[in-house]
Amino acid sequence: MQLSSPFLEIFLGTLPLLATLFVHGAGMNVVQWRFRRDRRIPHPSRLRHAAFFATTILIMVGTHLCEIGLWSGALIGLGAIASLRDAFYFVSGTYTTLGYGEGTLPAQWRLMAPMIAISGLFAFGWTTSVLMNIVAQANADRDAAERAKGDG
Repeated sequence: MQLSSPFLEIFLGTLPLLATLFVHGAGMNVVQWRFRRDRRIPHPSRLRHAAFFATTILIMVGTHLCEIGLWSGALIGLGAIASLRDAFYFVSGTYTTLGYGEGTLPAQWRLMAPMIAISGLFAFGWTTSVLMNIVAQANADRDAAERAKGDG
């Protein structure tokens, strides 16, 4: 598909950007829901805590991989990149802002790369804030439980 206007390219790039934000919101809601549910267990074991955090990290990574897949599908659908492997590789490098620089998009789709990077930066910031909040709350819960044991 040939584009004559960067505004059309920006508009078409905004659609997957918004879709990835909704996917990310859903993934982070699952993580936070699991944490609220898990907190209700009075004295979970260390193994349960470890399993919870391992599963949390897997959900977070899975959310990012879904977003990379969504961007990859968008680039393939637009004809910017032909194969899933190449699209996933390009988007992974751009989304994480690693930027190997081994390839670029065709000239009519180059504005997509910064949009992919923006969505990755925003998503990683969001993930970090959710993870830090959960860790802080888990530490506070553990400290409160230890104080309660000491008082009892």
